[in-house]
Amino acid sequence: MNPQAEELNNTIKKESSVVFELLSEKGKEIFYPAKGILAQSADAKGKKINATIGIALEEDGSPMRLQSIAKRIDLDPKEIFPYAPSFGNKNLRDIWKEMLSQKNPGLKGKAISTPVVTNALTHGLSMIGYMFTDKKEKVILPDQYWGNYKLIFINAYGAELEAFETFVGSSFNVAGLKAKLGGSPGKKVVLLNFPNNPTGYTPTEKEVSEIVTTIKQAAEAGN
Repeated sequence: MNPQAEELNNTIKKESSVVFELLSEKGKEIFYPAKGILAQSADAKGKKINATIGIALEEDGSPMRLQSIAKRIDLDPKEIFPYAPSFGNKNLRDIWKEMLSQKNPGLKGKAISTPVVTNALTHGLSMIGYMFTDKKEKVILPDQYWGNYKLIFINAYGAELEAFETFVGSSFNVAGLKAKLGGSPGKKVVLLNFPNNPTGYTPTEKEVSEIVTTIKQAAEAGN
């Protein structure tokens, strides 16, 4: 295992051993390189001479660009044409984090990370699969689900989808979720998406409370 991954794992275990146990084997081995080209590029920013990998610059220090494109954009070229940071634009991510707290009052006072930009939903779910699912691991979800889940979790990461009936009558099947969580003890991966694709269903406040209670009780029981 790369020493940088080991260092990161030690930090995660120190801060939250539970989070470390949730990681897949791949998740425990991955890391964002703090050394090498990326680190050299960060160190070179602001220096008089910057010969690291990157983009071509004009004499005034602005990014070299096609004027046929630039003339149609009424914004500072330095904000538009350079590479975006790997995690996304910092200002955008900070505003995004503030909006999360505004839209979800329950998050206020809680320690949450700054959001990371992904290339839409499929990429975000793929990263979740990489970080948290191992081969043959079961992903619990309603039987009404987005077909792309099969490609992401089964084909790409070798996990298994274990579905329960989505509805009992006109209500979300909380009992079905509870039954799947009540199997053998150990780590469980639960995938819930609301409004549900393809049905468009969103649980009522009562159902949401029951879902949270069900998952919490299963976790406390070691399931």
